[in-house]
Amino acid sequence: MTMAKNKFGHVRVRNYSRGARGRLFALLALLTTLPLVLNSSCKRGNENQVSLRFPIPIIEAGQTPFYVAQDKGYYAAENLDVKFEMGSPELNPVKMVASGQNTFGVLGGPDTLLVARSKGQPLEAIAIIHRNSNFPCLITLKSSGITKLEQLQGKKIGFFYGHISTDVLHNLLHKNNIKYTEVDVGFDYNQLIAGQIDAEWAFTVTAGLDLPAKGVEINTISPADYGIVTQGYTIFATDSTINSQPDVVLRFLRATLKGIKDTVENPEEANKALLKRDPKLDAALSLRRLRAYNAVTSNSDGYPPGYIDSTMFQSTYDRLVEEKVVSKPLNVSESYTTRFLDQIYGRAIGK
Repeated sequence: MTMAKNKFGHVRVRNYSRGARGRLFALLALLTTLPLVLNSSCKRGNENQVSLRFPIPIIEAGQTPFYVAQDKGYYAAENLDVKFEMGSPELNPVKMVASGQNTFGVLGGPDTLLVARSKGQPLEAIAIIHRNSNFPCLITLKSSGITKLEQLQGKKIGFFYGHISTDVLHNLLHKNNIKYTEVDVGFDYNQLIAGQIDAEWAFTVTAGLDLPAKGVEINTISPADYGIVTQGYTIFATDSTINSQPDVVLRFLRATLKGIKDTVENPEEANKALLKRDPKLDAALSLRRLRAYNAVTSNSDGYPPGYIDSTMFQSTYDRLVEEKVVSKPLNVSESYTTRFLDQIYGRAIGK
């Protein structure tokens, strides 16, 4: 049945046959349900589009496993379209993931995640790439003769306030009763080179390699030699993503772990994935840095890629409490999950 107006503007009813009415109702039903179908389809498509926020604004060797996973088609095989985005103080992973602007984030260690969680941010680690990495350290000029912590008594030390290394190194100095003067130097090593300060923070895989490559001979003082063990790159998401999109998390992590394994086993090939994204990188230095990352990457039967256990988080939390960086009691076991690692490896991982 349809309605039309005659020349006088009166409504006129027109009858259809039973078959025509059936076709009309079918068409109306299709038009009614089509938006729901399209909307559902869009939602499924969006679930497969995920983003990862790195902690720094430059392309660097620590990111290589993710690029390898992309180039090797591991994400595509999991039906994921992954977008990588660089971090900065304003666009840091904690802020961008907590606000829902990125699906996943990478931090230099679990320290920052624990601090964020103590402040009410519902973030949870799903994997750690570098176990017992011990990246933060203090460096001195070779010419200074300073090779041991006790030699820094009364010396001037450069820190990068707000950097993940600062709390680690403060804890090292405080535990060993070292009295010192500190200055905020950021990423600038000119004061150290000029002899204006006696020691400076560093990462073994960054300045620890960059300065020698430039002809600056250095000594390294590692917190690990004094009982302070630290962890490396930590992959995380929000509690909400983990609970409402577990399949997406599982697929993303499964593909990433394959990229980690390939990076460790074929560093020369993996280095090409990095250089493709930034051809200006020094290929030899980049490979050296990548090998340094690989040396502390979990990749064994006992400690498979992504390995997490309670000790890694509890020891980090205890150190943060000692330095009064975290003052609010925290259930450390809620700051990470091994459920996806357990599924991927078919066994319990690092409870």
